[in-house]
Amino acid sequence: MDGFLVVDKEKGYTSFDVCNKIKHKFYNSHVGHTGTLDPNATGVLVVAVGKACKTLNLMEEKDKEYLCEIEFGKSYDTIDPTGKLLSQSDKVVTIDDIQKAIDVLKLETKQLPPKFSALKVNGKRAYDLARKGKEFELEKRDINIFDISIASDLVKKEDCYYISIRLKVSKGFYVRSFVRDLAEYLLVDANMYNLRRLSSGVFDISKAHKIDEINESDFISINEAFSYLPRVEFRPYLLKMIQNGMMLDERNVKIDTPFVAVIDSKEIALYNITKDKYKYKFEALL
Repeated sequence: MDGFLVVDKEKGYTSFDVCNKIKHKFYNSHVGHTGTLDPNATGVLVVAVGKACKTLNLMEEKDKEYLCEIEFGKSYDTIDPTGKLLSQSDKVVTIDDIQKAIDVLKLETKQLPPKFSALKVNGKRAYDLARKGKEFELEKRDINIFDISIASDLVKKEDCYYISIRLKVSKGFYVRSFVRDLAEYLLVDANMYNLRRLSSGVFDISKAHKIDEINESDFISINEAFSYLPRVEFRPYLLKMIQNGMMLDERNVKIDTPFVAVIDSKEIALYNITKDKYKYKFEALL
């Protein structure tokens, strides 16, 4: 069975855990995912099965949308409640303060990833180094912030304040880093108390299912998953060559985006752009 599953990941599961469950559920060892979610996060995790795994790099490029609940008053080394408590304060923030900070931060085009992340540093996971107290540096990464808005009132519960923020962002954006930067701007203690991914590319939470509820009817074909891509018609003599994974170039087509190769009105294969202009690599048969 080949295609995509949109999982509504629950708290406590790693993204790797979800893939393992899918492997055992559908007896398929070729399973991967796009856009890692922390164990404490919930929401949309796109899982590829079988031939769909070959197209994950195309899925990685897509924008994502999140609903983040921030807790003001506590700071953790992981920037979420799963880590070690570093400090507490009772400094009061207002919704106007938060909005002013958001107006500044939404203009950022680079972001420093959190030290507790899955990024590799000299072959080691950053979170492993951070847990061992090792000193290391991460480089800022290019990001795009398409929209940030306040999605709830500022509510006080016991000694802390809570607010929800909705973010639409590019690949490579870390919500925990955003919370860290927001706290630094406001000079307060804060952490990412809850995180829910609402969408990843064309897949949103309305199409997602809990891992234990997923069945074969929930599979989305490769063709359907990339239905938004342009269709490019080729002559019939190229059929066998395309089916065998032939690279295409400007002699065949000139286009600046990934596309689906079509012959005699039948969708044949998915192609991606390369670093060389007007050269296209085969990704998967449809």
